Amino acid sequence: MESNLGKASERLKAIRPDYAWDPSVFAEGDKRADAVRCIIETRLSTVDRTIILLYIDLQSYRELGRLLGFSQTTAFKEVKRVRQRILDIYQGKK
Repeated sequence: MESNLGKASERLKAIRPDYAWDPSVFAEGDKRADAVRCIIETRLSTVDRTIILLYIDLQSYRELGRLLGFSQTTAFKEVKRVRQRILDIYQGKK
């Protein structure tokens, strides 16, 4: 007999491809995407740039933490911090 958790896991696996990251969402020339790329490339420290680019590539706090040698929780906090920094710069707060 399959548990509710097992059933939920199977349903998640079935719908996950619909929500997968698709970089083509950002059209070339999209001003917002270009602004964020510029912020990442020019305004972030090397450490922050590394964290956010690895997270974008891996799409996993667990994998990011494993790769950089810290916990999943720390990875989440670091990505959140860098994302907030990008948002602050984008909105002209810093």
